[in-house]
Amino acid sequence: MKRFLVERLVRKEIRRALSENSAIEMHRTMDGTMIPFGCDACVEDIGARIQDAAYERDACPGRTDSREHYNGILKVLRRKLRRAGKINLGEEL
Repeated sequence: MKRFLVERLVRKEIRRALSENSAIEMHRTMDGTMIPFGCDACVEDIGARIQDAAYERDACPGRTDSREHYNGILKVLRRKLRRAGKINLGEEL
């Protein structure tokens, strides 16, 4: 049990040191405000963007350029959401 706690503390300290040496990544929300990437509001905003893009994609007829365009946007947004979720979970530890 002690080893697990020590590893967790070391990982947290390494993350803190790495984040201090690098610039903080920011995310622009749909209303235009800038927030830190990975915070709860960022994850919620990306989720709302995914819902919006999925709604627009579903309104497009199948096998069209518009649908492929929205599928590409959704792919990028989902990747961004996974990355923000990992950062968010890392901050909670």
